[in-house]
Amino acid sequence: MSKKMFPVVAVLLVSGLLFAACQPQIVEVDKVVVTEKEVPVEVEKIVEVEKIVKEVEVVEVEVEKVVKEIEYVEKIVEVAAEAAAVTSYAPSGEVIIAVGIEPISVGAWRGFSETGCPGCRSVTEQLVLRNYDNGSMMPSLATSWERIDDSRVRFYLREGVSFTDGSPFNAEMAAVSINHSMSEESGGTLADYLGGEMSAEAVDEYTLDIYTADPDPMILQKMDWVSIGSGQQILERIETYDTEIIGTGPYMLDEWKAGESISFVGNPDWWGNSSPDGLGAVSFEKATYRFLAEDTVRAATVKAGEAHIAQYVTPDDCKDLESNSGTHCDLEASVETMFIRPDTHGASLFSDIRLRRALLHAIDRQLIVDTILGGAATVASQICNPSCAGHNPDLAPVVYDPDYAKFLVAEAAADGIDTSAEIRLVARIAVIPQIAEVMPAIQEMVNEVGFNAVVEFMDPDAFGKALVLNWKDTPEDRNLVGVHLHGNEILDWATSYRFYMSCDGILSVMCDEEAERLWEEALPLTGQARIDKMQASNLRVVEQALVGHVAHMDLAYGISDDIDWNVNLDHRILLRTIKPAR
Repeated sequence: MSKKMFPVVAVLLVSGLLFAACQPQIVEVDKVVVTEKEVPVEVEKIVEVEKIVKEVEVVEVEVEKVVKEIEYVEKIVEVAAEAAAVTSYAPSGEVIIAVGIEPISVGAWRGFSETGCPGCRSVTEQLVLRNYDNGSMMPSLATSWERIDDSRVRFYLREGVSFTDGSPFNAEMAAVSINHSMSEESGGTLADYLGGEMSAEAVDEYTLDIYTADPDPMILQKMDWVSIGSGQQILERIETYDTEIIGTGPYMLDEWKAGESISFVGNPDWWGNSSPDGLGAVSFEKATYRFLAEDTVRAATVKAGEAHIAQYVTPDDCKDLESNSGTHCDLEASVETMFIRPDTHGASLFSDIRLRRALLHAIDRQLIVDTILGGAATVASQICNPSCAGHNPDLAPVVYDPDYAKFLVAEAAADGIDTSAEIRLVARIAVIPQIAEVMPAIQEMVNEVGFNAVVEFMDPDAFGKALVLNWKDTPEDRNLVGVHLHGNEILDWATSYRFYMSCDGILSVMCDEEAERLWEEALPLTGQARIDKMQASNLRVVEQALVGHVAHMDLAYGISDDIDWNVNLDHRILLRTIKPAR
């Protein structure tokens, strides 16, 4: 069993935004003058190859920068390279993956979510991708990009790419897809997740501008969340959007059997079949995701040879698979945090800070981590771990103190608050393997100090309707406490705040003027100035007990020895990264 410490990714944003890319084909400069000549360069790979690259001679010029009116000349210049040809398209067999949740839609915008739309990110692709080893951004459907000003980034698109419905990928079709994903017509909430108004506009056939209404130094990083589907489908067959996902990626939708499975087949025309920028290969003719809500059942399918990967297995099942012949378990740190979100407005019990603090002091986080989670987590003090900018190292987890919690409940009751009112502890089914044990444990702990909590498990649709509400739209006396997981793949605390804590957040049942002010001041900033403001806002949220935190999660997968696959920090199961074991 392997358990890796998560990388602490320093998100460095200077002079508007510093773009970094880990590919050797990308060079970042303020201004360039290019002279070409061929030189041999040795590339460190398993197979030694010799590449002929163009040498870039860089001439730097000083640029006058004015506060709030920044003239950006940052540009990422792609340097052509004559790379050795990648392997041809030669898939075989089938890979079977057991997951906990069936999607409610396969609309292209859902490609950001691994649990909400399993397999979708292997059909649709993005302009750029996050490298979770070092935090940099890598090319995908865009080969290069430049920041034009503080609210616009220009992308230069990959040519010769087609959607699997036969329509061409170009700037016009990319703009149709992105603008639809950001609109209410998509039926989605991507724009709310990413924050603010964002739109796309074709400059020419293969040049695309992404705009935001307000200055945003995180445009590039956010585009890793924006999956691009067929613009032609949106324009001509919109009625199929939620049931027939169409993209440019390595796999295509094959069949969706409601309540049972969803399957994909290899795309022989995928551009990545002949480019190293594809970052993988189509190794299987078919990939099937089976919907199995019970974590022990998912683990059992791998042990029995009926599946190759079981998503989110328990520590006990992980140990069992590790000791079993022909299987192993991969337990890895993630960007996921289990947190607690109480209604904090109106007549809710938790509009009173004493009862919010009592709720949090009643929960023995270490006991939950050590026993129910089997040690596969770290007690959390805030909503994102040290991998995200804005994580505050000075914050400590709330102390387990049931006696103090009882005192606070009694004090509130003495002031006339009906502390016997029912509290609804709600969670989504199968959100983590142990959620069925975590929820009753929290219920028992909070009831022990004087609350009256009941537990409710909801399917994804019902859970979304209960939690995807702003505080202004929720009943004032419903006393709902959501227990959920939040993954900060953008690695920026401001994004987490926007979702769950901002006054207008689609998942926020709180509004604190001081925290909001600090967050708003952070948004246009870069570098340490941005981090300082986010940390101050983070501190305010924790001091006011507006959101509670349980644990930063390590997530485990049961894996057959017949395949070769490594878990990334974002824990997305990307089919192009899975191949038969040798």
